[in-house]
Amino acid sequence: MKRPTSILLFTAASILLATLPGCAPSDVEIVSETDEKQYQLAQSYKSQGRMEEALSAFDRVILARRDAPESHLEAGYIYLDGLKDPIRAIYYFDRYLQLKPNSPQATQVRQLIETAQKEFARQLPAQPYQGELDSIDLMELVKHLKQENDSLKRDLITAEARVNQLQGVVGQARRAPAAQTQQSVAVQRQSAQVQQARPATTPDPARVPRTHTVQSGDTLSTISSRYYGTPSRWIDIYQANRDRLRSENALKVGQAIRIP
Repeated sequence: MKRPTSILLFTAASILLATLPGCAPSDVEIVSETDEKQYQLAQSYKSQGRMEEALSAFDRVILARRDAPESHLEAGYIYLDGLKDPIRAIYYFDRYLQLKPNSPQATQVRQLIETAQKEFARQLPAQPYQGELDSIDLMELVKHLKQENDSLKRDLITAEARVNQLQGVVGQARRAPAAQTQQSVAVQRQSAQVQQARPATTPDPARVPRTHTVQSGDTLSTISSRYYGTPSRWIDIYQANRDRLRSENALKVGQAIRIP
C-alpha cells in the first residue's frame, strides 16, 4: 500500500529541516572548542614543538567557530614565547579578552599584553633612555606632551589677544584727560594680571617639592588634577620622581612622591 503523497512530502521536509543550520533538534550536543579535532591536533603539534603547524590548526578552529577564545589564547602564547612576535601576540590576547572579558584568566592575559608590549619595545633598533624608560612609556609621554603643548598654545594665543586688547585700552587712557588717570592705572593692573596668567614653564624637578602619599586608586593624572586642577601636569610629577618610579604606572600604595 502506497503512502499518501502528503505524508511523504512531510517526512522529506522534516529530514531537510533537521539537516539545516539552526534547525537541529534542541537535544543535539554542540561540540566545545577544546573538543574540536583541530584544537586537539594543534595541542599535539604544540607539544611536539611544531609551532607553525600548531598555529595553522588553531587558526582553522578560529575560522570555523564564531567564538574561539581558547584558540586565540594559545595562538598568543605561541607568538609571544615560541615565535617572538609580540605584535601578533597582542592581537590574539586582545581577541581573547573581547570574547571572555570576565574569565579567571583575564588579569593574567592583560599582564601578558604588557609583557608583549615591553618585548616589542626591546626589539626596536634604538632606545634613547637606555632602558630607564621603555618605548611604550615613551610613546605615551610624547602623546601627553603633544596634548599639553596644544593646550599651552591655545592659552598663549588667548592671553596675547587679551594683552593686545588691553594695550589698546591703555593707549586710549593715556590720551584721555588727567581726570581719567585712575582708570588708566586700573587697566594697567589688569594688563599685569594677564601677563602673570600666561602659561607657566615646566617646573624644575630639582626644587624641594611637596610630597603626596599614594592612596588606592591614585594615578599620576588624578594626583595632577588634585594639586594643579588639570590632569595634564602628570608629566611634571613623573619627571620629579624618576628616581622613584620605573614608569608612570608604577605607583605603589603608601609610597611618598614629590609634587613639584
